[in-house]
Amino acid sequence: MRDLHGTASEVVAAPPEKCVALLAAIDGYPDWYPGGVREVEVLERNAAGQPTSALTVLHVEVAGFDRDFHLTMTVKVDPRGRVALTKVKADSSDPPFDVVWHISEHEGTLIKLDLDTALSLSRFVPLGGVGNSIARSFVAAASEALAAEDS
Repeated sequence: MRDLHGTASEVVAAPPEKCVALLAAIDGYPDWYPGGVREVEVLERNAAGQPTSALTVLHVEVAGFDRDFHLTMTVKVDPRGRVALTKVKADSSDPPFDVVWHISEHEGTLIKLDLDTALSLSRFVPLGGVGNSIARSFVAAASEALAAEDS
């Protein structure tokens, strides 16, 4: 297993509540980031209708790496500024796949994404910068979606 980490952030004009709403609605990701999130099927919602678990197909294509990941994800939302998407592990040997959004006020609203996973890849496959590239593409897509909602 090879650990893969990434982080990216951007300041957007949208208020924090709007950012949390967009990032918590995992079923909307294919609309605003179809190149990275191909499919989402919501399995469970809470009483407010917020998705709490979903089947997802994530596509990663960067630096010669091209793969679809079929994952069951849980969604945990702290309306004060945190959205955590966590892969449901099949067993203890199953690698993690965690995406955590942090939303805070900072000369606008700062949206930050932290990505942590592990991949079963040869050590000869170059992964330098791949995690940050994936994180940047998610943040850029979210930023564009938030800007489009305001126009």
